[in-house]
Amino acid sequence: MNEKSTRRVLLGTLGAGTLGATAGCLDSLSDDGDDEDGESDPNGDDEPEQSDEDDEPDEEAEEIPDIDGGAVVFTYDDGPMQDYEQAFPVHQEFDAPASAGIVTEWVGREDFDDNDWMDVEHLEELAEAGWEINSHTTAHTALGEFELVEDVEPDDTRVYPEERNHGFHLEYDIEVTDGDSSVVRTVVDSGQDDVGGYLEFDEPVGESFAAGETVERYPEELMHEFLGDSKAQLEEWGFEVDTLLAPYDVCDEWTIEFAREYYDGIANVNPGSMVNERESFDPFDTNRDYFIEFTDPLDIQEQLDEVAAQNAIGIVGAHTFKDEVDEEGIREMLEWIEERDLTVVTLTDAFRAVAAESE
Repeated sequence: MNEKSTRRVLLGTLGAGTLGATAGCLDSLSDDGDDEDGESDPNGDDEPEQSDEDDEPDEEAEEIPDIDGGAVVFTYDDGPMQDYEQAFPVHQEFDAPASAGIVTEWVGREDFDDNDWMDVEHLEELAEAGWEINSHTTAHTALGEFELVEDVEPDDTRVYPEERNHGFHLEYDIEVTDGDSSVVRTVVDSGQDDVGGYLEFDEPVGESFAAGETVERYPEELMHEFLGDSKAQLEEWGFEVDTLLAPYDVCDEWTIEFAREYYDGIANVNPGSMVNERESFDPFDTNRDYFIEFTDPLDIQEQLDEVAAQNAIGIVGAHTFKDEVDEEGIREMLEWIEERDLTVVTLTDAFRAVAAESE
């Protein structure tokens, strides 16, 4: 194994997704030497008494990787079996970790949505190999707000948002609010009519709302369920979960407000570019781009050149259940990364490394 591969093995092993890793990755790692009450030695000795613990290394500090140059984070969406059967073996060839965004209600399901999904044992094998496990919510629900593009009258049972992602999951409550007035209704249908894409509610809205001044969103209780229950379930299965992969690449201030309560960062706040400048790298303002789907090889290579030139952090993603995302494409991407002498790390390790550099 060459020196570059050895470095990747080390960084992968230190990934926060491994079982039993230390929590609170962005907490301060300094020790001012005071006792638990913040007081110095009451005996006033010039040389404080040495304990056996003083000779032991700081295990949490040792877990912070030192990224020399640019780095790339792989984030795979949803947790399909193709992550395990296609992506995982190729990453093993390069000793390169990745991060897997897991929808907890899909874990272990077979022939669901035309696909099979990894079970807990598959996730354990990924984690033991240095992969990070991200939350991808409980049910793959879009976490943001969507502005209404049509006025709403009290008798209306349909609202017309700019995007109808919340219509992909029926029977959930939706809050319609303009900041002054709010109503909560249950989504029972969604589709397209002569006006546009709509959400159908179980009963009339009951109030008037103006287009352009009103949004529809999941209420606070559901936001806590989608984010908190996902993390709790993954941790119950034995994984350390500190980061979120937002479904549908939908992430806004409403998303971040609740995500901060549970996670140390989000992988895909701003879709469309992989490049994250090191000096301004913000775990809640990240850039991510797909490296096979929705793009072309030339653009990806140019972005990798930018990551290398700037010593930046590149965050890339893929849905391995899509036909165009295959072993050959993943291998080619890892070869491009190796040619540019970039390091592959997990998302949490990228956050840790950059945070440590700024201390």
